[in-house]
Amino acid sequence: MRVHATILSVIVLAACSNIEDAELSERTTFMKVFNGIQGIEAAAAELTPDGFIVVGNMTIARDSVVTVVFKTDKRGNRIGNMRYYQGGSGNAIKALPNGNGYLVVGEKIKTDPNATPTDNIDIVSARMLHISTDLDSIKTIYLRDVTGNVVKTDFRAVSLTVTPAGKVVILGTYQTSLADPERPYLQQYSADLLTVEWYEEFSSINRSYRNAKSIHFINGNYIWASAVAQEQQNFDFSYVSVPFVQEGSVFINYSLLGETTSQSFRPNDIQPAKSVTFGYGIVGTRATTNGSGANAFFARTDVSGNILPGSVKFFDAILSEQAGAVAETTSEIQDYGTAITGTSDGAFVLAGHYISNPQKGNGANDIFLIKVDLNGNMRWMKTLGGTGSETISTICETEDQGLLLCGTNVVGNVPSIFLIKTDKNGELKN
Repeated sequence: MRVHATILSVIVLAACSNIEDAELSERTTFMKVFNGIQGIEAAAAELTPDGFIVVGNMTIARDSVVTVVFKTDKRGNRIGNMRYYQGGSGNAIKALPNGNGYLVVGEKIKTDPNATPTDNIDIVSARMLHISTDLDSIKTIYLRDVTGNVVKTDFRAVSLTVTPAGKVVILGTYQTSLADPERPYLQQYSADLLTVEWYEEFSSINRSYRNAKSIHFINGNYIWASAVAQEQQNFDFSYVSVPFVQEGSVFINYSLLGETTSQSFRPNDIQPAKSVTFGYGIVGTRATTNGSGANAFFARTDVSGNILPGSVKFFDAILSEQAGAVAETTSEIQDYGTAITGTSDGAFVLAGHYISNPQKGNGANDIFLIKVDLNGNMRWMKTLGGTGSETISTICETEDQGLLLCGTNVVGNVPSIFLIKTDKNGELKN
């Protein structure tokens, strides 16, 4: 069953009257919107012992992006000021052990005005920002090309994880020239001194990768998900890859989905089930090679990263209201799966957006939530929509088994960050 709730009034009021500072102590759910000194877009949110920490980006120009970080309490009320960090974007944030603050990873783009058309005009460096628990900047570390070559290698940092042993591992991609594929790398740092312990590039396949937003550590191995281009860098043709890599960066498994057909598969997030013995859930988007017929998809792997074929399901925000999962190529409306979380009852909740009114051609998006069991069978579907265009960057289960959604709302071409907390059934109520 699909239920639609509107966030129209909350989004409008928040944009005008700092609703993020309003107390909603009588509610177990909330909606808050956060505006910066100019438009900011959400990148990720994480649970903290006393609430949530959020990272986003403020884009001034293509080569001038500012990372924005702020904290809230468990009610979504902001604690302190937003903090702004020059020097690049933020894609993911994690807490360091022993109260040593947070790490934010992303990238810095530097435009070379003297580059020739065959050069990399935009030189991209991976960036790791270390900030204190009070959000003061401590240290910035870059991974960049320091050679004297005219064409520079680009490095991007997509996500990171902190292992039980206190190791920080970053997942990113590198590209040696515009004509070469974009391939993944892993880099490990010590969590105390943030010194590099090892770095490994994966270049065995001559194809480009786009990594999903998460990487995880399990029993000495790392697991993530990527879209892999079937034709070098042409991501109109892509399939899902789930690398399972031994600590020290040796491939021991490499599960694939959709590699035998001409279509576009884009995994966007991978997260563990609450009991990791049930493996990992993946959410993403499947579409034709021209981008039409887009559906959200779910797949589950076992603990070794093998995709379980029977778990692969496809969802359409219109058709799934009555029928649950739909056929791979059956699509009534454009749907995009962007985030996933495991839940305490052994299920998963997928989050994403769909084009809510394609007839008007305005590209406005509304949010969907879909709860599935371990085999991908739909339990319920909920949608949320407002006056603007909403997309989801993060969903996670809170300590009271509710759902925290972090994303971006765009009204009048100005983006802002929202936090929505629902109950365990995806509903907003007292």
